[in-house]
Amino acid sequence: MLPADRLYKNTASFSSCLMLYTLYFVVLAGVLSLLTCWSPPPLGDDNDIDYHEQDVTSWGQSALQQMVAWSWRSWTGRRHPIFDPPKRHGYFIHITDLHIDEEYMAGSNVHTDCHRFGSKSAITQSAGLLGTPGAKCDSPIELAEKTLDYISREWRDKIDFVVWTGDNSRHDWDKKYRPRKRKAIYHLNERVQQMMQRAFWPTARDPRHIPVVPTLGNNDVYPHNTMGSGDDEADLLQFFSRLWQPWIPTDQRATFRQGGYFAVNVGPRLRVLSLNTMYFYHKNDAVKKCSSPGSPAHDMLLWFERELIRARAAHVRVYVMGHVPPTTKHYRKSCIRGYTRIAAAYPDVLMGHFFGHLNMDHFLMLDARDAEDDDDDDDDFSHLSSINTNNEDDDDDHVHTSRNINKYVNWLRDMYEDIDPIDHHHAAHFNQMPVVAVQVAPSVLPVYYPAIRIYKYEIHDDDDRAQCHHGSDKRPHGTLLEYNQFYANITRWEEELETDIDETPLNYEFEYNSRDAYELDDLTITSYYNLAKRMIATDDGGEGQRLWSRYVQNMFVQALNDSSFPL
Repeated sequence: MLPADRLYKNTASFSSCLMLYTLYFVVLAGVLSLLTCWSPPPLGDDNDIDYHEQDVTSWGQSALQQMVAWSWRSWTGRRHPIFDPPKRHGYFIHITDLHIDEEYMAGSNVHTDCHRFGSKSAITQSAGLLGTPGAKCDSPIELAEKTLDYISREWRDKIDFVVWTGDNSRHDWDKKYRPRKRKAIYHLNERVQQMMQRAFWPTARDPRHIPVVPTLGNNDVYPHNTMGSGDDEADLLQFFSRLWQPWIPTDQRATFRQGGYFAVNVGPRLRVLSLNTMYFYHKNDAVKKCSSPGSPAHDMLLWFERELIRARAAHVRVYVMGHVPPTTKHYRKSCIRGYTRIAAAYPDVLMGHFFGHLNMDHFLMLDARDAEDDDDDDDDFSHLSSINTNNEDDDDDHVHTSRNINKYVNWLRDMYEDIDPIDHHHAAHFNQMPVVAVQVAPSVLPVYYPAIRIYKYEIHDDDDRAQCHHGSDKRPHGTLLEYNQFYANITRWEEELETDIDETPLNYEFEYNSRDAYELDDLTITSYYNLAKRMIATDDGGEGQRLWSRYVQNMFVQALNDSSFPL
């Protein structure tokens, strides 16, 4: 046994060490708490130059975190494994409608779909090197390559996942001289898939696996606009199942091969549902009503709701995406009614709707109360007569060059006017939102100017971050906060070209931010509803008209600001 005095001295020494270690860990815990609760400045601050650079800077650059690592090393003699505290915000990109065309010929006559030269006297406008804004031509391969090269170069290390809403293949406009074939459509999709893999595949610089979520467009199938449930469709889905194997989860491949839709987790408690909107599209004669049990459209609606039920039970937030957007202009009546009913019933789960197809930058408002009032199950499309009196034009995704452009804008304004007020007390009580907001992104195809969109969304863990947000207006996980819209002025790029096209990169430029342009606090249903009503207001001293004019300017990706643009 130790002598009493030695025992006392050892005990005192042990107590002193214990107090020092306790104090050390208290300080360390405080530092880590600060790291956990710290959040970057909101996007749009004056100091937030170059698109929230502070928000995407590596946590490894934090001076406070380096201090913690140094303290750990001094104490243990070992290198501290620096870990990242939870992110407050995430980012993803929306890419849509590339429409690549291997037949595109720079310098050709735009009136031949940019496929042939003809006599010089007959050429009133020549096809550009990276596309021809305003013309009825598809995208040259170089535009898609340079766009994805720009995204990979500038955004790959900042985004969490990719929403890719279809139509990779060219249109079938040149039917007489260069009609599309199934094999050619597959080939064009293979080329785009290769570009996407090069852009987002893990690299030594960024070894992350970035989820890319694809969907079928109406020009990715043969014949275009047509997809049923026969052998040809089975072959098509088998082809895309193999092509998109890197992006479709193993447990979702059977579902995809059956119907062309699937679900994928893109982050903790965050999931994307990719719909096959060909089953809803009114120009697809191979599929009838969404209300007919056993039809592909009905089966997909059932799957859609089952996925939302599962997500709600698991406390997972969901984004839904597809190619053709849900409107009375594009969906069968039973399909738009079914889609709206389901979407309105899960506002706590479904945080955003992302679509393409229309090339224009805008949003849609769907009213579930209209669906409840309309019990007519007739899908004869008489409801379209007031919207589109030119149904012989089977390319409504190229509406920009037609006489229907003003009609579409007026129809959109009427949609906003017709939405009834939202009873928020009723919505909260029954956990249902009567209105659905759908975002339609502009295309890479230079209908106007090529465009891409970067979204910012809320990330948090309810348990770990509860005390950091105590007493604050915390938004739900997955809430869409804002987006930045980018475009490429390919006309100016060509005018300023000094070297070979292959050696000159294409840089997209900032167009607008949703928060700054429209005074949107976030991209929730309520915010979009309020924006719609503000834009159509007539008793606000002209502010509504000014806001509407800005919205229409953005809708056509700055083409209305270009006097040389053929609109």
